[in-house]
Amino acid sequence: MEHFKGLQTCRWSLENGRLLYMKRYIFLLPLLVLFLAGCGNDSSANGATQERGSSAGGSKLEEKLGRLGFQTPTEELQAVDFSLEDLAGGETALSSFTGKVIFLNFWATWCGPCRAEIPSMEQLYVELRDEGFTILAVNSQEAVNQVSNFVKETGMSFPVLLDGTGRVGAAYSVRAIPTTYIIDPQGAIRGRMVGTRDWYSPEIISLVKELLP
Repeated sequence: MEHFKGLQTCRWSLENGRLLYMKRYIFLLPLLVLFLAGCGNDSSANGATQERGSSAGGSKLEEKLGRLGFQTPTEELQAVDFSLEDLAGGETALSSFTGKVIFLNFWATWCGPCRAEIPSMEQLYVELRDEGFTILAVNSQEAVNQVSNFVKETGMSFPVLLDGTGRVGAAYSVRAIPTTYIIDPQGAIRGRMVGTRDWYSPEIISLVKELLP
C-alpha cells in the first residue's frame, strides 16, 4: 500500500462564493485504512457501490492494479459514455476512442497535485499514443481561456475536454482531484486511482501494454 503514503488530492469547498481547494495528506496507517474503506463505499460510474484492491481470488491484472494503488470494480463495470467540448470548440465523445486503452483523468489548473503529475502523463502519452493508447484530461469547471493558456504553457499534447457544469465528474463520482480511471479497449473500467503519482514508470507502461488490443 505504499503507493498511497503521502497521498495528495484537491477537494472542492465553497466559501463566500469562491471555489477553493484543500490538500489532503495521508501518512498514518489507520488513516490510510479509513481512506481505502471510504473509497470502497463510493458509488462508481454506473452506480455500483463497492470497489476493491487486489485479492487472493482476483486475476493477475487485478493484483497488478492493486499493487500499483488502484481500486478495481467488484464486478464488470462499463464506462459511462459522454460528450464534452474540447479546446478547439468541437465535441469529443468517450465512445469515439473505443478500441483503445483510455486514461481518463479529472483535473483543474488550480490543483497542485494535478499540475505535478502532468509532465509524467505527457511522457506516457508520447510513449504509447501510437500503440492504441490515449489520455483524456477532463477539466473541472474552469473557463476555456484559463485552461487553454495553461495547456499552451505546459505543452500538453493529449486531448483536453471541458466539464463546465461538472456533470461528467458527478457521473464518475469524482469527489477529489486528480482522479484517474483506466478503461480497456472494450470500454470496461479496470481501475481507479484518487491522487497523484508518477505515471511514466516501467510498471505503468507495462500495465498499459498488457491492456492494449
